[in-house]
Parts: sequence; structure tokens; C-alpha cells
Amino acid sequence: MKGKAILGAAVSLGAAFAALEAKASRGKCPFPPDVLLILGCRVRGNEPEPMLRMRAERAAQFLVRHPACTAVCCGGIVHDDQQKSEAQAIREILLQNGISADRILLEDKSQTTFENFVNAKRMLADAGIPADHVAFLSSDFHLLRASLIGRLAGVNAGTVAAPSPQNEKLKNYLREALVFPLLPLEYLKKR
Repeated sequence: MKGKAILGAAVSLGAAFAALEAKASRGKCPFPPDVLLILGCRVRGNEPEPMLRMRAERAAQFLVRHPACTAVCCGGIVHDDQQKSEAQAIREILLQNGISADRILLEDKSQTTFENFVNAKRMLADAGIPADHVAFLSSDFHLLRASLIGRLAGVNAGTVAAPSPQNEKLKNYLREALVFPLLPLEYLKKR
């Protein structure tokens, strides 16, 4: 009997998580943002992986529609094989897509999503840029967890969804389901 109860609870939690994830994956930004944080991901050598390229191209589309919005490209050198930061790779794609360099800031020191938010928040404060209406952009599967990480870092932001490669969707959503419960423990380590 206990096994059935545990299985039932696990199924219920899984279904609730899937529903939250599905809702979050569409993104929600109910205001025109002043600042768009673009969260980085993998760069190999000098080349952004397809997921990072998709994020940066979606960010460029968003920035064209919001010409008063400042972009903050986030992400440092995280892996040994990287020759440029994630932020620099994003910046280059934005420039290639017609976004003016004076609208782009680089946060190129962070190595985690939490650091993306903390460092960007500090950078904006140091530059005197108001962060009243902030949104962040990440891959569809990452928005739920990143929203919570942002709140833990003191950044309550709207979300903008970028597509992710179809052939990686199942793997990425499964990974999110596995790491999501560990989020509070990870945050406690950083305090």
C-alpha cells in the first residue's frame, strides 16, 4: 500500500511540474522592458552551439521590436575549450542581426545562471541604469528554473522564450525535472 501511495505522489508531482514547465516555456513579459538579460550557454572554441545561437537570434528579434531596450549579454568562459565568453558570442550575433553596439552591455564573468542575475544586477546598478522593468531571455525549457533562480538572486523579471533544438527537447526537459528539486540546496550553498 505504501508503494502505491509513493508512486501516486510521484506521478502527481511529475504532472504538476510538467504543467508548470509547459506554462513557463511560453514566456511572459507583460510590460515593455527597459533591459533584456540574455542568458548564455555553451560555446565550443569560438563557435556558439545551436542553442546559444537560437537564444541570441531570438534576442535580436525582440530587441528590434523594443528599440528602447538595453541588452545585457550574460555568460563568461565556463569550459576549458572556450576561446571567447558566452556574452561575447551573443554580442557578435546581435551585431550581425543589426542591433547597435551602444545598446549592448557585456556581463562576461558569470559561470552559472545565478551569477548571471547577480552580476547583471550589480552591473546595471553601477552604470546607473534603472532595472524597474527587466526581462530575461533563455531557452523555453529553462525559463521555469531560471525564473526562480532570478528571484533568489533578487531579480524579479519577465521572461522571453527562445526556441531550443527539436532533437534536444526531451533531454533538456528531463534534465530540468531532475535538477529542479535541487534548486533550494544549490542556493543555500551560495549564501
